[in-house]
Amino acid sequence: MTVLDYTAIDFETANSYRGSPCAVGLVRVRDGAAVDERRWLIRPPAAVDYFDAFNIMIHGITENMVKNAPRWNQVLPALLDYIGDDIVVTHNAGFDIGVIRHACTVDEISWPTMRFVCTLVMSRRALALPSYRLPFVTDALGYQLDDHHDPLADAKAVVGIIGALAAREGAGDIDALASSLRVSVGRMTEDLYNGSLSNGGNYSLVHPDVNPDADPDGYLYGRIVVFTGTLMSLTRQTAWEECARVGAIPELNTTRRTNILVVGDINPTVLRPGANLTAKAAKAFALRAKGQDIEVMTEDDFLRCLGGKALTSPRPDTSRPIASSAHLPH
Repeated sequence: MTVLDYTAIDFETANSYRGSPCAVGLVRVRDGAAVDERRWLIRPPAAVDYFDAFNIMIHGITENMVKNAPRWNQVLPALLDYIGDDIVVTHNAGFDIGVIRHACTVDEISWPTMRFVCTLVMSRRALALPSYRLPFVTDALGYQLDDHHDPLADAKAVVGIIGALAAREGAGDIDALASSLRVSVGRMTEDLYNGSLSNGGNYSLVHPDVNPDADPDGYLYGRIVVFTGTLMSLTRQTAWEECARVGAIPELNTTRRTNILVVGDINPTVLRPGANLTAKAAKAFALRAKGQDIEVMTEDDFLRCLGGKALTSPRPDTSRPIASSAHLPH
C-alpha cells in the first residue's frame, strides 16, 4: 500500500546570508496527494534583516511586503507545528534545511529535530539531465512548473517530483524511495546535522577540460578554485565541471596557486581568519596573511559566482527592533 506521507517545503531568502528567510511555502501530502498548503511571508532575523537587489530580482519579494509579517522566531513554532512528525522533502535540502539552521543560529535558537530528503539529490540519481535545477527536473518528469521562485509553487513542484519518482521506482513511501535511489535520509537535531546525500560510493575526481569559449570577464575566469567540506547542492565532480565551464581551474589542495577556496556547508558568520575550519581553509588564511590573493567563500557564494557576478558580503544590522505585535501565521 502506498503511504507517501510527508511535508514539502521551500524557502526564499532576503539576501546572500542563507539564514534570512522572507517567505516559505509548505504542502502537506497524505497517500501521495496534497491535502493542505500554506504560504507565509517572514521578516528575517533582526541581525540579517535587509534585502539584496539580486534576491528581489529572483523572487520579487521586497522589504515593504514583509514589514508586517512575523519574525522568524515567531514563525518557527508554527512551522514545526505544521510539519509535525512528517519527513520534510525539499529540492536542495542543503539550502532549505540550511535556511532553518542558519536562521536559528543567528537568532540563538536551538536547531529543531527533523528528518528530510532532497529531491535534487534523488533526481541526480534517477535522471540524466543537463541541469538539476527545479525547472529542468519538473520538465523532464512532465510536471508544469509555473511561477518558479514563488515558495508555494516550488513546494508543489517538489510534490510533483516525488510522485513521478515514486511511480518510476515503485516505491510506497519516502524511505523506500530514498533507499531505491541510494539516497540517505537526512537528520537534524539541536546538535547534529547529517545531510540527505547520494550513497553512490567513492570515486576519483576527473579534471575536466576548461571551456575555451568561457567569458573572460566572468568572476571566476582563470582562477584556481579549491573546495573543502561537504557541498550540499552538487557533487564535487559537478562543482569541478562547473568551474571548467566558466573558465576556472579546479584543484584538489590549497597551494600558492590557489585564488579561491569554497567552503561547503558552513555558516557564513564564522567564515573568518582564526575560525575552527578545515586544514585547507586554515592554510588559505595563512597564505592570505602572507600576501597571497585568496578569496574564501561559501557554497552559496560560489553558485552565484557561476553567473559571473562579484559578491558583496552580508551586512548584519542589529539596530532594528524586533516586531512585537506581528500575528503568527495561520
